[in-house]
Amino acid sequence: MVEKKTANTNVKSLIVLLESDNGIIREKARESLVVFGRPAVPFLIKALQNSASDQVRWESAKALGAIGDIRSLPPLVKALTDNYPDIAWLAAEGLIQFQKKAWPPLLHAVIKDEPNTDLLRQGVHHVLVNQSDYGYNDEFATLIRALEPNGSRESAILSAYEILKRMKTKHE
Repeated sequence: MVEKKTANTNVKSLIVLLESDNGIIREKARESLVVFGRPAVPFLIKALQNSASDQVRWESAKALGAIGDIRSLPPLVKALTDNYPDIAWLAAEGLIQFQKKAWPPLLHAVIKDEPNTDLLRQGVHHVLVNQSDYGYNDEFATLIRALEPNGSRESAILSAYEILKRMKTKHE
């Protein structure tokens, strides 16, 4: 119990260092958080979701992508709509690392079709454009076209549903 409390204190201290004006300090703090791995994930998620600081969200997104914990999937998908383009790009890069594990939250986000849809569509396109898997490639091609700037929102939603349906069928 004492070790966990000490680890949490250390992680919290490193999260605070992500706010530093010194880029080297921020980078070293992020690298240390990545070394902590799974125990740092909840703190990084909170920082990504709640920080008003672009640099803290940027460092958090980069660390979460590097750690690769599946708990990061929903917050990274949400970060695709961050108003700061570099954060959205890092979130997409992090999601690419998850490959097929990232598909369900990405596809559900496409289906929800919430505000900032254009940013989300761009981010999902970036994540999925070079991914493929036997049994999905035809529908992926349709989805990728639909996610392009002049693509059909309705077609994107239908393709996302179809891919999710196929994924569910393959797991049953």
